[in-house]
Amino acid sequence: MTHALHIPSWARRIGGRLLPAPPIASQGAHPDPLDPAAAAPLREHLPRVQREALDSAEMGWFRASLLLPGVLGVRDAIVDDLSSYSGLTPEECVHRCLTWESWSVAEWQAADRSSPTGLREFYLTTQSWAFDLMWYAYLQAEGYVPAPSVLALRAIPASGSGRDHLDFGSGAGFTSQLFARAGYQVALADVSTTLLDFARYRLSRRGVAARYIDLNEDRLEVGRYDVITALDALTHVPDLAEVAASLHGALRPGGWLVTNFDVRPPTPESAWHLYEDDLKLRAVMHRAGFAPRGRFGSFIVYRRRDRSGPGWRLRLLCDRVLLTSPPRRLARRSRQRLATAVHRIVSG
Repeated sequence: MTHALHIPSWARRIGGRLLPAPPIASQGAHPDPLDPAAAAPLREHLPRVQREALDSAEMGWFRASLLLPGVLGVRDAIVDDLSSYSGLTPEECVHRCLTWESWSVAEWQAADRSSPTGLREFYLTTQSWAFDLMWYAYLQAEGYVPAPSVLALRAIPASGSGRDHLDFGSGAGFTSQLFARAGYQVALADVSTTLLDFARYRLSRRGVAARYIDLNEDRLEVGRYDVITALDALTHVPDLAEVAASLHGALRPGGWLVTNFDVRPPTPESAWHLYEDDLKLRAVMHRAGFAPRGRFGSFIVYRRRDRSGPGWRLRLLCDRVLLTSPPRRLARRSRQRLATAVHRIVSG
């Protein structure tokens, strides 16, 4: 019998600061907060910014945005959305939420996804992602996972009154609901028509006014938005340079973009995550004219800048050393391998 090596708590904390999180190869089944065997949320281990977000007014808005008139509780409202839209029983909806990943793998493997046509067909037909996103929102409301929408709203240093917000890769529409409660005029954009149609259904049930942009047919308006969020979205985009240029053009001067790069190693459970490393992706954003202004966890707050002047050229020069040079990429891979090894030892 083998035993896991005991790692003191101080060593775990230091390792968490010095090493990146190990790459996520598979998420597995979602936890069910009603399952007695499910681990309870451990908020004391969360970074300060996430603990503060859990108790914030914005988190209250997020939870309230998930509710439905006449339906008690976030869980029941989530299940009611899915059941009434899909025609499935509530019990089947819960099952599909919990086991969404294996379902999504089957959807991906149903056709060749190596071409732009095959990739787009997946986004146009996927059903599993709606169940994943809905349960993920429920887990956020219960404090089991961080709430990216709440953190993004709190990261923007201005009120929403009279301002325009775009959620790029809008999924089931949670981020747009939250920004609408904060006073923004909201628009949802997605290449997945199945998700966009479901988001329209959800928001209409709650009386949320919004614009809907089918990215298969429509381009983003130039200079329209004050804030754009692209949460867990950009690693599903095959041509990031084109999308980054579009997002830059859609923002007003000085506008804000909040995004992240959920990169994954190539596995059947992460096949729709098209990139393994975020270094080149961050360099692409800089070349498009986005200047980083802060971080919360893996999320980056960017400010729109004009692509001219010595500051922008210096940024591109620095990227050649700090982001895209062979030594930098080698150092990143080494740290990731070390992080994976340490994680395996700690977890036994």
